[in-house]
Amino acid sequence: MQSKTKRFEAIFKEFPSRGRFQFFLLFVLLSFSFWVSTKLSNTYQVDQDFEVVWSSPPSDIILSDYTAKINLSITASGIEILWYRLFKNKINLELKETDFTIAMGKVSIEKQRFSIRQFLFDNTELNAINTEDLQVKFSRLASKKIKVYPQATIKMRPGYLSVGQIICIPDSVLVMGSESVLDTLFQIHTAPFVLNDAHEDFSKRLNLKSIDAVQFDVDSVYIRQTITRYSEKEFIIPIEIINLPNNIRLKLFPPTAKIKAILPLTLYNGIKDSDFILAVDYNQILEKQTTQLTLSLIKQPSQIKKVTWEPKKVNYLIRK
Repeated sequence: MQSKTKRFEAIFKEFPSRGRFQFFLLFVLLSFSFWVSTKLSNTYQVDQDFEVVWSSPPSDIILSDYTAKINLSITASGIEILWYRLFKNKINLELKETDFTIAMGKVSIEKQRFSIRQFLFDNTELNAINTEDLQVKFSRLASKKIKVYPQATIKMRPGYLSVGQIICIPDSVLVMGSESVLDTLFQIHTAPFVLNDAHEDFSKRLNLKSIDAVQFDVDSVYIRQTITRYSEKEFIIPIEIINLPNNIRLKLFPPTAKIKAILPLTLYNGIKDSDFILAVDYNQILEKQTTQLTLSLIKQPSQIKKVTWEPKKVNYLIRK
């Protein structure tokens, strides 16, 4: 056992001391730093790709979402080339002189030499532009009016109801985008809106839901809703007969019907029996040979929210 211990001690003594190891590590780091510095300070000629970012397109042109690249032959230091590849790898080019009269825009990269030269570092030499032309995918800007649909959920307080539909101002907006996108749009929605315990008139401004690749002439609309208190009222009215021949007498059983109407409380006393017409059609007898006639509501006040009646059908007796 002691012999093994002495053997390990002899092996460890052959390793360099801690101080020597640290000195060796420092030497390696300095050598590597010197090598990297030398490489980065040297000048190289390379072909380098740059991603193109287009700017200044005509106002009626929408660019398609795709990546275009150009290749440049440059002479630069190692540190500059490293910077181009890691960080400065997007170049801004303008579209002011681009020909958009054809199916795809055509950009002469040679005409962009000044912009490219301005983009590169001062010490970088531009040897050649390896990309002659670039095709630009685009579509023409179009516009159309599209109806706005408010996404509103209104929960009424018991005894209250809305008067008419929610009013949206404006009720439609001008939407601008490519024709291919506009052809797929038929309605514009607002942001969701929920109102609980509604018991009085309200108005609210709602933002429009954004849609990729299109723009709106406004970014929001106003909605307005009239709310009033409602009550139920019953009416007993005679049942009328339509399309009855002059030589025929028709007796109905029962001759009257009960109508239940939900109406604004402000109109409770103003609406009368004569404002409603319930009728049966004599032609039902000729067409269906039925023993009962179905009642139809022919007339009612426009302010009525809901109408029900009983009975739905009546018996009849024909007298000639």
